[in-house]
Amino acid sequence: HIYLCEFCIKYMKSADMLERHSLKCDVGGQPPGNEIYRDGDIQFWEVDGKRSKIYCQNLCLLAKLFLDHKTLYYDVEPFLFYVMTVRDDHGAHLVGYFSKEK
Repeated sequence: HIYLCEFCIKYMKSADMLERHSLKCDVGGQPPGNEIYRDGDIQFWEVDGKRSKIYCQNLCLLAKLFLDHKTLYYDVEPFLFYVMTVRDDHGAHLVGYFSKEK
């Protein structure tokens, strides 16, 4: 099993670790970037791979679980990531993303 914090996308090996992490997660319930679009509860965020390297690396590693040909997951600094979320009372929940070179 793998456990993910849905806000900072940090991965852990046990539910207990995730529970402890969720008590101190400092991302603030949303991606670490600038909100660039909102329509109701749908939001888009621009996240700079250089400023939020760990978040973007973890985002790419998550995508690697589903895309066999995904090669970008460590050299994220020259990329911008556009993250789509759905907001509710608990925060902005990841729906998907795409990236492009700066």
